[in-house]
Formats: sequence, structure tokens, C-alpha cells
Amino acid sequence: MSDLNQITAGLERLFQKEGHRVVFWNDPEREFQNVLPFMALDGVTVLRLDEVGSLEAKIKVEREKPTDKFLLYSPTEEPEFESDWLLDIRLYSRSFRADRASILLQELGLKQLHLRQHLADRRKFFDAKERLQKIKPLVAPEDTAADLDRKMLAVLLKADQFELFTLVRTLFHGWLDAGDDLDLGNPPAAWEQVEKFDLDKPFWGFVKAAFGYEEDDPTLKNFLLGLFLTDYAHHAKADVPQALAALVLPPSGWANAVVCLAQWRDSSSKGSSYDRLSKEVGDILKIEDHIAGLDVDHLRDVMTFLAVERRITIGLRDRVQATAATVNADEVRATASRRQAGHWASSSVPDTTGLRAEFHAIYDALVTAAAFFDLRNRHQHGFNFPDAGALYRAYETDLFRFDQLYRHFCEAADMAEAKGWGILKPLRADLEAAYANWFVPALAVAWGKFIEAGLLTKWQIDKVPVQPHFYRRNVKPWLDEGENRRAFVVISDAFRYEAAHELADELNGKYRFEATLTSQLGVLPSAASFE
Repeated sequence: MSDLNQITAGLERLFQKEGHRVVFWNDPEREFQNVLPFMALDGVTVLRLDEVGSLEAKIKVEREKPTDKFLLYSPTEEPEFESDWLLDIRLYSRSFRADRASILLQELGLKQLHLRQHLADRRKFFDAKERLQKIKPLVAPEDTAADLDRKMLAVLLKADQFELFTLVRTLFHGWLDAGDDLDLGNPPAAWEQVEKFDLDKPFWGFVKAAFGYEEDDPTLKNFLLGLFLTDYAHHAKADVPQALAALVLPPSGWANAVVCLAQWRDSSSKGSSYDRLSKEVGDILKIEDHIAGLDVDHLRDVMTFLAVERRITIGLRDRVQATAATVNADEVRATASRRQAGHWASSSVPDTTGLRAEFHAIYDALVTAAAFFDLRNRHQHGFNFPDAGALYRAYETDLFRFDQLYRHFCEAADMAEAKGWGILKPLRADLEAAYANWFVPALAVAWGKFIEAGLLTKWQIDKVPVQPHFYRRNVKPWLDEGENRRAFVVISDAFRYEAAHELADELNGKYRFEATLTSQLGVLPSAASFE
């Protein structure tokens, strides 16, 4: 667009779109006085203040119709307030400049005239029509210089928003473009554009104000290390290793660092870069070595590094094993639930690490193991019941959970071990011993007492249905309710009571069906006695 077209478009916007009646145009360099006669502004009267006196111009403007429009051109600077005969008109009118920065000011719709110099300083950015068109929708009339710089950064970084945390995440996300050659010592490609258009200093100014990070020669690598380590320091209930303390950001920036990284972890579009860069930072800081001696309680709330998740699973496993005789299953469950809802073990976060499902399964295994040991501790003296009916009902209401918890543990442990992880192997050996060497024999001994007392001679338990009456009791009443009713009976010799109990709970909860679970005394196989 030529200068004349730009000037005309800028003035038309002031008169037509913004609805100003009077516009002052001061041109102290007299750059545009020759093009003034060639400007075609529909319905606008042009008055040259170097040819028309101030009093005459004032009378013309104030005596004409309120809808008449005037362009008051002067080849001089604006006069001082004390000597400005048109000050009252100038105060309710709009000023116009025709230099490049002033045209930009008008084109962007900015109200603060002092931004002309700022736009002039950022001229390299605005030289490209493409960048100008991209930033236009972002600019608001009341924007400050800082607002404009953030929006220019958003255009260069191709960020979704111009808020600082988004700019930071988007910039760091660009490191993934390096693929396997990622090196935190080499900034992302977009940083070259930031420096090219002199926006690196404003960026570091924003970073200092928000996060407290400041160095004589700031780098994205050191800033990234500081963010991660600060997030770790905020959540860990232990001191940061002395060797790393210098990298922690000042206390004034902690809150913003924590929020920025939490948003990054939760980002559906940028979460993958968090996972990758977290590993890079953890390796650089040797974080795994520094947390080797920390307890689960020290790290329970830390989501910063994947190494922390490994350390917590090992620590929680050791705790379950060491306190098996007195284990607090509720505490284990609370810790596991907290971690499963966090970043590295969540089932709802895209699994860019390939490890989330396994971590989730490990916590499931730890919870079920703790629940198994807790149940065993409540029956540590065995299964002493007065009669077979009491033992039968105890299994229906409580003892079946031994079988169920054992199955759940094996399922979860198998999933984790499929990855070659040996974290659960020591605990698995303990639980196998408790199940196979204690529960199964103890239950067999309890039933054996009643068998020896004559239960076989009268295979019947009070108030317990028997299998031969199944059709008459369960199927026939259903069929008798209507001529076209049908009943389906599924017979399986591998569907255990504890699995049926779980299925009934799931149907009633997840699917909102109405399922009831009952049991019956089965038909005995043939029995032979050996002497």
C-alpha cells in the first residue's frame, strides 16, 4: 500500500469507523503537504492552519453542523497548551500522524499516542505484512508497550495465547523439533526469530518479573532447570541438595513456577514436551541420585520428575513389606490414589512415556497387597466359627476377599512385570506365601473340622439353598410371569464367587442395572474313603 493510500485509509478509519468529527494532523517535517490536495476524503473539509487563522478555523468548526467533519492540517508541531487557541477542540478530537509508526498506531487502533516510539523501535517486526495481519486481531485499544511485546512474541512463537506462561510453554515445546538430537544448550529454532526482532530483552524482562530468574547472560537452559527444580523444591518435604540449591528460583517466583509447570503437565497439546524435557532436566541434575535416600512421605506431592515416581513405588513397596503385620491399608490407598491422579501414573493423561499404565498397575498392586495383609491381620488367629453355616456366610461376606485381592494383585503385577520391571517381585513372593501357605490351608482346616464332624453325611446348611432346587427356585418363577418370557442360564466351572461379586458390583454401579448375588450349596462329587 502506498503512503497516500495508507494515510487515506488511516484518516477514513478515524472519521468513518471511529466516528470522530475533528482530526488534527501535525506534520512538522512537511513531508505530506504536497499530497494533501490529492487526498479524497468523502464529506471531510480540509483546513490548513498555516493558511487559515486559528480563530477562523475555530469559528468554522463550531458554527457548522454537528455532523460536518474537519481535518485540521498544520505543518508544525502541536503548540503548547498555553498558546493553543484550539485547545478546547483538540481535547475532544483525535490526533493523526503520517509517519510509519503513527500509521501503525492508527492501523492497530491504539489509543496511547506515546506508543509511536515503541512501534518505531519494533519496526523490523512490522515490516512484514504477514506478521502485521497476524497481530492485528490480538491488539486492544488500551494495550501498553508490554502488551504489544507479548503479542509480538505470541506471533513469532505461534502461541495460542499471549499470556506469559503460554509463551514459555510454547517456546520450550519447540525443543521437540530437534528430535533425538535435542540439546538444551541449543535454543529452540523460534528463539532465533525472537532475537532477530529484538524481543529477547523484553522476554527476559517478563521472566524476571514473573519468576525471579535473572542472570547477566540468561539462557533458556538455565531458566528451564530453575523452573523444574523450583517446582520440586516447593512440593518436596526435604531440603534441596546443596549442589543444586543455586539453581532454585527466588521465593518471589515460586508460585508462578509451580502454576506454569502444572499447566504445562496438564496441557493436551504441550504435555509431551513436558515429559521429554523433564527427563532431560532430571538427567542433567542427576535427580535420581539425590532422592535415593528420601522416604515416600518426603516425595508424596512431587510430580516434577519421572524418577520421583519410581522412587515412591519402591518406597511404598518397602513400607508394605516391612509393616505387613501392622499395615495401614488406608494410608497406602491414600498415597497410591494421590499418585494415580497425578501426572506420571494417571490413566487419563496421554501415555507419551509408555510407562503410565505400568505405574498405575503397580499402585493397584500395592493397594491390594496392603488390603490383603490388613484382612489377614484381622483373621490372624485363623477361621474359628461355631458351625458350617457361620463359616459359609463368613466367606460370602468377608473371606471371599482373600481370593479377590489375590487375583487383583496378580493381574496388576503381571501387567507391570510384562515390561520387565522387578519392583513387585519381592512383594509378590510375600503375598504368594501368605495366600498359598496360610489362607488356603487355614480355610481348608476350618472346613475340614465340619467335614469330620459329619457334614458329608448330611450335605445341608441351614438357610442355604441347594443346587438341585435351582430351577424351581430361580428359573421357573421368572418364566411363569409371562408366556413369552425367556431365561438364560450361564454355566461355568471357572467363575468363582469373588469374581461374581465383583461383576454384580460393577453392573449395579457402572451400568445402573439391578443385579443381585446369591450362592447355593453345590452337588458333591463322588467321594471315596481310603484306609
